[in-house]
Amino acid sequence: MQEMDNKTGPPWGHMALEQYFIREWNWISKETPDEQRTRLVKQFIDLQHIPRVWAEVHLGDTSTLRVPTTKEIDIILRPYRPGILRWHGYHMYQDHQAPVLLRTYYSTDKTTRAKHDKVMKEWADSDRYKYQSWWGVLDNQEYFDFGLNWRRIYDILPEVNNPIQWRSEIAGLVTRGRSPEFVDGSLRLIFKILIAEAKDDDPTVWYEKRDTVIETCGDILQYEVVDTYLLIADKEAFDSNRLRLLYLDTFQNIVREGRLDAEGKGIGGAMDSWRESVMMHKITVAGDKYRVNGELGQVLYQLTEEDLANPI
Repeated sequence: MQEMDNKTGPPWGHMALEQYFIREWNWISKETPDEQRTRLVKQFIDLQHIPRVWAEVHLGDTSTLRVPTTKEIDIILRPYRPGILRWHGYHMYQDHQAPVLLRTYYSTDKTTRAKHDKVMKEWADSDRYKYQSWWGVLDNQEYFDFGLNWRRIYDILPEVNNPIQWRSEIAGLVTRGRSPEFVDGSLRLIFKILIAEAKDDDPTVWYEKRDTVIETCGDILQYEVVDTYLLIADKEAFDSNRLRLLYLDTFQNIVREGRLDAEGKGIGGAMDSWRESVMMHKITVAGDKYRVNGELGQVLYQLTEEDLANPI
């Protein structure tokens, strides 16, 4: 791992969030600056389109960026977060080769803490992080001691929600992942064929685990709505040596989740399997909202009575 001292990020205004802040800031708002920043962060996270130049500022084209004034820097930007978090966020636009590895648990027992620190270093020293994506390791008790509430990361580092890849470009705007209702109909047709084949191949499994069969066949659709993925070093991860693995959609809903064996090819395997479009069925299950009866699963799968019927 590289040393994190003196990491401050790019010039002010050279980040998508900062462009959004200074363009959307309401100087006559009755909100406090903290309240307004909190609201704007939530709005920013939910954007499905942003200017390409904001997403690719690291490539050097800053000609259309608005340069923040000293007042904007002092009142809007600087109070939001320290330089080290700006640095992490900036790199999340440049490198999509690895998921963020977020540590959310820090034991209060000195002996246990030392043991966990050593384990975390071993995870962070895996080849993909050590030699390439070391910016993606978030391990600092001052900022990331979230316990079970890992979603707090979006309050201070909304860039964690950056997509693995931007989907398309329209009029200079790049697009995030697809909403379930907009998945290609031809893929849904293939999904229905896979369900029918699964019924015929093993009726017993269908009778016993119908929803699991459907959700497994549904990986062809789930892949289309996954926008990013995340590894979490929580208490259970340290107890079991199995990191929590989350596949997330544009709006931070869990598409699939499970536990990843951190030894051997575990971490690298998760990255490689993503590139092969494999959703790692053996260690992940559909998130609650993407279950057969989940609010997003119903929209994504669009199952009919015929699809759900038992084999003849």
